[in-house]
Amino acid sequence: MSSKRVNGICSLAFALLCLPVCTHAAPDGCQEAQPPEKLDQHQHQHGHQMNTPSGASDKCEPKFTYEAGPRGPSHWEGVCNTGHTQAPIDITKTEKMASPPLAPLQLKYQPADLDMVNDCNKYLIKVRFPGNQWLKVARKPYRLSEIDFHEPGENAVNGKRPPMSLELVHLSPESTFLIIEVPIVVGKENPVIKTLWEHIPDPGKEQVTKDVKINAMDLLPADHGYYSYRGSLTDPICNEGVAWFVLKNPIEMSEAQIADYKKHYHDTARPLQPVNDRPVSETK
Repeated sequence: MSSKRVNGICSLAFALLCLPVCTHAAPDGCQEAQPPEKLDQHQHQHGHQMNTPSGASDKCEPKFTYEAGPRGPSHWEGVCNTGHTQAPIDITKTEKMASPPLAPLQLKYQPADLDMVNDCNKYLIKVRFPGNQWLKVARKPYRLSEIDFHEPGENAVNGKRPPMSLELVHLSPESTFLIIEVPIVVGKENPVIKTLWEHIPDPGKEQVTKDVKINAMDLLPADHGYYSYRGSLTDPICNEGVAWFVLKNPIEMSEAQIADYKKHYHDTARPLQPVNDRPVSETK
């Protein structure tokens, strides 16, 4: 999870007002992301039309790594090392905006059958969702495609990354990406995570459990305040034109739950990328 490079950055005021719109309407130098590169054989199972590829695979043969070396981040393909609006970033300077004019996140996630994938080629445990329009930003609908887990969290705030994060990956009808990252800190046991970890399939496999429901609303903090910027996907080929919303408040997982995840994948956060004078907005 390629797009054309973004040719120029909108002015600060314009970007703060139109960030979610720029990612799909392509006005004044903001270009839309390309559709997902290629839908795989699992794409149309379980009602996932218009979603990203499932990540299920017959073989675990990753084409990149998070470690230094010939397949490490400095050698990733696509625009990973040539783009100017890459993610993740270290959020150190923001413009605080009220809501409105900064668009609120209209979250209306609903329960769905638990569908989990152990994506051994992208070092991810993910939760998949069927066709829906559960998110609106500036009246624009987005589908929740999947929730990805990273250890540690990817975006940093003032130089500090959280122990883990989850990323809610959304697609617009035009196949542009919007990602909401939720930081995770060490705390009490999380009952939703407990259910998820009990159903992690073998590497490369997808498992649907129809008698277990999952609601993404249960994996969000009560306060949905956020930082927002334009960035990219965080694994090859690092498509740009992605709207990022990094929630300011975390959810909790127990130390044991984080340790359990690390038995599958760990150190799966891409190195921080240059901000390059991009505007970063923040809700008051």
